[in-house]
Amino acid sequence: MRKRNKHELPVFHSDEDLLKAFEKKSQDENNEGQGPRPDEKKPGTQMKNEIQTGDEPEEDFESLLEESFRKSRARPLKKPAPIPPEKRLKRYPPPEKSLDLHGYNAIGAEVRSKSFIHSCKQQGFFTIRIIVGKGRHSDEGAVLPDVVEDVAKEMKKQGLVLGFDWENKVKSKSGALIIYLKQFERFDG
Repeated sequence: MRKRNKHELPVFHSDEDLLKAFEKKSQDENNEGQGPRPDEKKPGTQMKNEIQTGDEPEEDFESLLEESFRKSRARPLKKPAPIPPEKRLKRYPPPEKSLDLHGYNAIGAEVRSKSFIHSCKQQGFFTIRIIVGKGRHSDEGAVLPDVVEDVAKEMKKQGLVLGFDWENKVKSKSGALIIYLKQFERFDG
């Protein structure tokens, strides 16, 4: 019996063994419809001279390959565990595009930031920055950080945004929101 690998396919020791297997297959196809020749070997049988000389019998490569595929289909493939979002976010590039909302009111900032996020996702950007300012020049204090953060949360629920973070890690000390867009849906669970 010919040596087999872990997938139960025959191991050929040289190119000549492989060539013999394919030549035998092409001869079998050419002789289809004709009766079997007496000097031809049937797959899986040994002739007396092979037993005496120690030669290995030639096997039908096509049937071995089909058998291997049947065995591999029987085993279910393991699906790799999804990468946690925190680990994926570390792989994201620094902000590739920015939007400055200085001078916008709350409604204008909401509409403009939604539009910006949608267009950046369509253009294939991974990381964007929305500059909202710290509200130092406003009588009522900072309004835009809350508005833009709400937009980012809404977009995350919709599946457009993977995550977001304030540029200086603290909302009150930051004037910009970094948003990580979800570009590879098949990897995102």
